[in-house]
Amino acid sequence: MNLTVKSFGIITFIAIVSKLLGFGRDTLIAAFFGTSATSDAYFIASIIPTILFASVGMTITTGLVPIYANIKTKSNKEASQIIRVLGTLFFIMSILVTIIFYIYTPFVTRIMAPGFQQEQLELTNSLTRIMLPSFCFYVLSAVMTSILEYERNFVPPALVTIPQNLFIIIAIVFLSQTYGIYAIAITTLIGAFFQVIIQYPSTKKYNIIKFDLHFKKNRKVIKDTLFLLTPMIIASVAFQFNAVIDRMVASQLPSGSVSALNYASKLMYLPLSIILLPLITVLYPSVVDAAVEKGNSLCKMLFKGINMLTFISIPLLIVMFVESRELVDFAYRRGVFDETASNMTTNAFFFYSLGMVFLALKEWLNRFFVAIKETRITMYTSIISIMLNIILSITLSTFLEVGGIALATSIALFTQTFVLLLFLPKKLVIEKKIFLAFCLNHIKLFLTFLSTLVLTKALSILYQHQYVIVQLLLTTFFTLLLFIGFSYLYKVTELREATNRFYNYK
Repeated sequence: MNLTVKSFGIITFIAIVSKLLGFGRDTLIAAFFGTSATSDAYFIASIIPTILFASVGMTITTGLVPIYANIKTKSNKEASQIIRVLGTLFFIMSILVTIIFYIYTPFVTRIMAPGFQQEQLELTNSLTRIMLPSFCFYVLSAVMTSILEYERNFVPPALVTIPQNLFIIIAIVFLSQTYGIYAIAITTLIGAFFQVIIQYPSTKKYNIIKFDLHFKKNRKVIKDTLFLLTPMIIASVAFQFNAVIDRMVASQLPSGSVSALNYASKLMYLPLSIILLPLITVLYPSVVDAAVEKGNSLCKMLFKGINMLTFISIPLLIVMFVESRELVDFAYRRGVFDETASNMTTNAFFFYSLGMVFLALKEWLNRFFVAIKETRITMYTSIISIMLNIILSITLSTFLEVGGIALATSIALFTQTFVLLLFLPKKLVIEKKIFLAFCLNHIKLFLTFLSTLVLTKALSILYQHQYVIVQLLLTTFFTLLLFIGFSYLYKVTELREATNRFYNYK
């Protein structure tokens, strides 16, 4: 437990640094390019490599862990050799995919941005082709990340985004006046290459990053791996396609809608990636080990993870609900990012925030099903989610514009999380006592959420401050104070456990 807490603290700190740099990057893009046709082109262009990485790269990171863990129980040498073969295969496949997308870039961008004019499409095509090769580096980085995280070496994987953000910031400040948006695209590619460079020294002792073409010898393992990963890739593609759908619909709305949607989603992801995803990352290797051992601890770990994620999410959600406009203004309101841009972004951000906790829970549940090698379930639920998102995005955007698109995404995430929960009893023996305690605790958490939200909103009206930062700090302070108070009043399990650990540590 102490190692888990320490690891969580370290990668959370690194995540804060990384996200602050990412925040600075997005702020500068907003300041220099605003919600313009040029920024819309860049954000559409970044979708293809982002989707490829998120669908394939993240699948590799998550999916290789149980494979590596299972083989390692027999032989460390064999486990390393298998990862070398699989890494080589994935890298070759990434090159082929990059070439295919490079050839068909104009076709893809026209589908993703049907509302773009020809000049804007040509800019999007150029930017896409510059950034596409980054996918190959992302794949190599994903292989390294999977092994390092399983071996509890969380620091190098956590550091990988820092150089990329730094390069982009430098490009915006010093090169954008001369090279425009192209400077950002080029430095994005350079940053992807450095993700490999940063992790390589730490992977040398595991002997996993070498070209190994013994595909025939390891045919069975390759077949089993592809059988496991293919549903995950389909699920990830489906989830990422939600973002594509959002931007396709947004491209039909007033100019700047794509950018507003992007800025809003980035702001929503900030607390998610700083706090919730690091927690999932440090807990996942233990879930895999529990699944390999086939003991009775898996059920307890699953529900404990859900409780922890929900508990941590509540104060974050309340601050985002109450101060959505102030958060957007604080993040982006400078340069050419004007009142109109702020209104559009706030509209999207508020509704995106509704889905933050469900996004975290979906990630946690997906990893559980990967750990027990039931990846088809993640595929089925993702397909349900994307179908629902398509219908709702088109429908709700008619009434709420970009807000409707964001709301559709949140509803789709809630639905996917709910369906994943329904599958649990089919794949896991759930003790009645554990389940009842879980349900009771979530009722308490819901009451805590409602009570804190109502009082925080009421207080925020009373202490309206002229300085946005002061307003945000006051709201955060009162939210935490009320949240802890109501958690104590309703006897929320996570607060009691945290208090006990604190006193035991002292």
